[in-house]
Amino acid sequence: MNLKYLITVLRTMKLPGLFPLMKDWQAFVRMHFIFAALESGLLGALSVPSTRDELIKKLKVKRPDILEALLDVGLSAKELAYENGSYSIKGKRSKAVIGKEGDLLVAMIQANVTYYSSVYRNAADRMRGAPLGDDLEKIGDVVARFSKIAEPILRNFTAVIVSQKKSLKVLDVGCGSGVFLQSIFYANANATGIGIDIDAAVVEQAKQNLENWGLRGTFTIIAGDIRSPAQGIEGTFDLITLYNVLHYFDSEKRIELLQTLRSMLSPDGTVAIATFLRSKGKDLGAANLNMVNSSLRGLAPLPDLIEMTAELKQSAFTRIKTQRLIPGSTFYGIVAGDL
Repeated sequence: MNLKYLITVLRTMKLPGLFPLMKDWQAFVRMHFIFAALESGLLGALSVPSTRDELIKKLKVKRPDILEALLDVGLSAKELAYENGSYSIKGKRSKAVIGKEGDLLVAMIQANVTYYSSVYRNAADRMRGAPLGDDLEKIGDVVARFSKIAEPILRNFTAVIVSQKKSLKVLDVGCGSGVFLQSIFYANANATGIGIDIDAAVVEQAKQNLENWGLRGTFTIIAGDIRSPAQGIEGTFDLITLYNVLHYFDSEKRIELLQTLRSMLSPDGTVAIATFLRSKGKDLGAANLNMVNSSLRGLAPLPDLIEMTAELKQSAFTRIKTQRLIPGSTFYGIVAGDL
């Protein structure tokens, strides 16, 4: 090799920041490969080692050059292997996403490649006044799927609150699939109550889940907005849960919501909140979420812990306990009520 050329290459490789950025770029390409391999059905097809021609037939490929390019990326990223004329899955990530519990991982990849990416791609224009993103209605399913990562943590948080109570009437705001109503009952068989969600499709799924779990007579699911309670939400509640919901409300609307919930509590009742709070440089996940929340119509920037506590006090809660639910994270559990 020409010495002058070699010196030029070595100087280029020493460019400040080049090596760490190359590592980041490789991770970026790998995630996009897995996304494309999932969306196209390639990873599913490779559950059985297959030749190029077999893949063209399985995937109904009309442009083989794109398939070949994608396969080459997979080989280069060490996610695929090629032996005896057949391609197969090699990488741990690709194996995991098509595994039994892979849907959560799939949702994380889909979120990062689609609307998370869009938030950063459009950040400059939106900072200068361009319209906020209008993706909220499109991303609900993806968000619900990767949010399942927190379910075991929230089950434990909830169990501590509800265990050993002789009676327990519950209102689950933003009940989603109904999974936390199920966990409340498992922790305390005296529990009864209501789940409410604004998404009609989610409500129907929650109703079916309760039926499958044998809890249809224990809990009722209602479609509606808690700020304008639907008929059927009557009386007071011993526990109101509000998990991963507050980021839909700005500060003024959060206070209105908290005051509404405060008025619905029994004398000894509590509100249990689980939410990410502002990162302030300590939690990349929360910082990324806050970037998304600040950039999409229908969401709101995350409050910090001081702001959240002040809003609870302003809403007439006098007993407020907070705990970090994930070490090193700003994902908090908050229990509020009266002294």
